[in-house]
Amino acid sequence: MGASLLHRSIALLLFVITTSTASLLVTAEPSHAQGGGSQVTITPTDSKVIAWSAAGGGVEESLQPNETVISSAARGHTGFVQTSSRLLGFSAGLRQWREVSIGVEERIGRHQLLPFLILAHSNQQVFGFQETRGHWTTIALGPNETVSQLRGQGHVAVAITNERALGFSTYTGGFFNIDWTPNERVLSVDGSQNGMVVRTSSRTVIFKSQSTGWTEVR
Repeated sequence: MGASLLHRSIALLLFVITTSTASLLVTAEPSHAQGGGSQVTITPTDSKVIAWSAAGGGVEESLQPNETVISSAARGHTGFVQTSSRLLGFSAGLRQWREVSIGVEERIGRHQLLPFLILAHSNQQVFGFQETRGHWTTIALGPNETVSQLRGQGHVAVAITNERALGFSTYTGGFFNIDWTPNERVLSVDGSQNGMVVRTSSRTVIFKSQSTGWTEVR
């Protein structure tokens, strides 16, 4: 009975988050190309990468000497490229590439690509890219901190580490973290278009796309 009530409570929280921000979504996206599916196609070559968007022709980003493309992807209005020395994010709305460098000893792990943002991590830091601003943000990991999950949906994403949760969204700048208490374990991560709900062994916390912090629900 208790578990059933908790699941219904989480579902209700996600519904409230979605409906309460619906009017914001109407005004936040008019500058972008409309229609379903991806608005961006990424074409890597030996010397450059090209982003093709529905709004116009290709936008090129030259590769540096000895730089190689490891992976590329596109979703919605956002393009992503990982090379041997940097991460590249493409904004279809701004028709611009933006880069963030990777350290020599840095190893890239997973990435989460959403229509309006990118979340990625390495063994040293977490990266976030906002398509609407064409901007990368980074936050350093602690000496014993490791990322276990990247989850996202719509306009919000979260990185789960062994020490904290890091919230990132399309609308607000920077990462917003909440620390775990000793022996606290993450049980589940659920998402809606504008919010992520993390349930742990001791509490439930919520990060909304328009907020600048986490909300705890007892």
